[in-house]
Amino acid sequence: MTPDFVSQKPTPGIGVKTRLTCTMLVCIFFSAVILLRAAYIQLLRNPRLEGMARRQFQSRSLIRPRRGSILDRNGEPLAVNVETHSLAANPGKIHNKKSVARLLSKSVNIPFSKLFHKFNEKREFVWIKRHLSDAELRRFKKLRVIAAEGDWVDGLWLVKESERMYPHGKLASHILGDVNVDSEGIEGVELWMNDRLRGKVVSVSAIKDALGRPTFIDAVAAKSVQDGQSISLTIDASLQFEIEMELAHSLQRTGARAGTIIVMNAANGEVLAMANEPSFNANEKRVPADKRRNRAVTDGFEPGSTLKALLMAGVLSNGGKMTDQVWGERGSFLVQGHKISEATASEKFEWVDLKKMIQVSSNVAASKFALKLGADRYFKTIQSFGLGSKTGLGFPGEIQGRIPPRKEWGPLALANIGFGQGILVTPLQMTRAYAALVNGGWLVTPSLIKKVQGQKSYSEFSLEGNFTRILSQKVSQEVVEALTSVTEQGGTGMRAALGGYRVAGKTGTAQMVDSLTGRYSHEKYMASFIGFAVEVDPKIVIFVSLTEPQGVYYGAATAAPLFKEVLTSVAHRCNLPIFLDAEKISVDRAVRDQLKLTQAAYQTLVSPEADIVLQRSEAEAHRPSGWIMPSLKGLSPREVVRILKGHRLCLEVVGTGVVSSHLPEEGKAIADGGTIRLMLTEP
Repeated sequence: MTPDFVSQKPTPGIGVKTRLTCTMLVCIFFSAVILLRAAYIQLLRNPRLEGMARRQFQSRSLIRPRRGSILDRNGEPLAVNVETHSLAANPGKIHNKKSVARLLSKSVNIPFSKLFHKFNEKREFVWIKRHLSDAELRRFKKLRVIAAEGDWVDGLWLVKESERMYPHGKLASHILGDVNVDSEGIEGVELWMNDRLRGKVVSVSAIKDALGRPTFIDAVAAKSVQDGQSISLTIDASLQFEIEMELAHSLQRTGARAGTIIVMNAANGEVLAMANEPSFNANEKRVPADKRRNRAVTDGFEPGSTLKALLMAGVLSNGGKMTDQVWGERGSFLVQGHKISEATASEKFEWVDLKKMIQVSSNVAASKFALKLGADRYFKTIQSFGLGSKTGLGFPGEIQGRIPPRKEWGPLALANIGFGQGILVTPLQMTRAYAALVNGGWLVTPSLIKKVQGQKSYSEFSLEGNFTRILSQKVSQEVVEALTSVTEQGGTGMRAALGGYRVAGKTGTAQMVDSLTGRYSHEKYMASFIGFAVEVDPKIVIFVSLTEPQGVYYGAATAAPLFKEVLTSVAHRCNLPIFLDAEKISVDRAVRDQLKLTQAAYQTLVSPEADIVLQRSEAEAHRPSGWIMPSLKGLSPREVVRILKGHRLCLEVVGTGVVSSHLPEEGKAIADGGTIRLMLTEP
């Protein structure tokens, strides 16, 4: 018998069973807790967890619209968009960062250290290279950044983007400007009209894939994206191309450092062409700032003798007459102890009237007429022409120039400003001033914007109401008549004359200030010519300038020939009617230039002597006496000009080749001063 105080061992089966039961209950308990937690997380809102999920799988993406195009006045595209690709990365998904960085460095020419630094950033998205070239894409495959089957290295992917492209390269580059890598305007019209061109950028929700790439976006929100508006300029692309070529050739011929040309419709202020040299191709990046400047509006210069036309207008507007004279001092005179002399020592003028002052460009006469006019009236005259203030064009970077304050206009300053020294103007300001002379005395607001897509008119830059009368019709006509003498026998601008037209204009040769000494240089000059063809429509004013021409630097020898070339292009492009007057125009020159204008190949065409003559018509009750039109069919422009020699008639030429028809028709009457319109076809 076992004693009572000796305890018995528990039954083994019962202990194991209990432990198993306890373990099972514990597992069930924890499973229930996990299930309840999972249900809580899945079924009930938890702001903290929702935020974490959104950060991991959702993002905001900016959807950029297509940028509006920039067109010329005839719809020719000057700035458009093309599809391109950019390379992006998720650094956290790239496994072998050093190896990938080395491959990419060889592919896109980015330093290894810069790429490796990007790959170590604590971000889910970084740009590697924007706007990849086709050559770079090919190198990706060659260096196995892209596998043969098209798969990318983990963590890298391509993003489709839109890139700005300028299909004509350098054409109008100073006007168009440029955009940055995000297609935001940074210069020129691209900057000026950026809000309209870029459209409406929209931020939308997007879901990211495992590599952090946006996959699905909010389609409803994406519909609110608005593409940019296209802008039509007043520029004529064909004319712009011609004057850019002429300016480049002129710089080569004269050795000038820079140059500017502006062609503007004097009646409404529309800028038809605006060229600068040095130039640049907006498709190329990292162009020096000196080449990107639109010198026509951003650079100032002393106008020199071109200002004398405004002085003349001021004298006539304040009671002066064309016959008013001053003593030319035979070459020089003193003002406050300072000598004012003519441009060359050989010019020793005696009595000089207003017209001769313009024709021979006398500095002494201009100074004396300025002193005679007085500081108050001359100051107001210059201001009335818009000098010293912005033109209203609105182009980025336009300067207002500088007119010295009235209190600084002592006798010496007044005498100097009389012949164009001592004030600062822009090429566009001077073009605008001369437009007022040819259009009858109205100061117009220049314009580069013709139309904005979707708008009937661009009210912000509408020309309605942007006219201010500053001269009487009579004064403007008298100044134009004086300017016409500049291109005739004895004038300083004879090399600007173009056969078939009466040309008015003014040469200018101004000393430039040496930046080192602060004094006028005897080696650096600005040569210019501003002018127009008279008695024709449309009324087009042309400005040309050359900075620091080498050798012969006078405007008469450098800028005037360039003006003639530009006027030739303008006459052809704008169909300016030829003006025939045997007393004032060289017919041989008219023939030569007309052949150039019509762009016909007449090298093998020999014009026979024509037996056709114009016969006088008798006066009738319903029409005055004039001329009876002969038949001109089958004749070349050369033959027509020979027939009309000596008659005061205007000639309009349409097409190339020989005359197929004309107005007035054969047998009809045409009065003196009338216009004959020739329709040409190839023989």
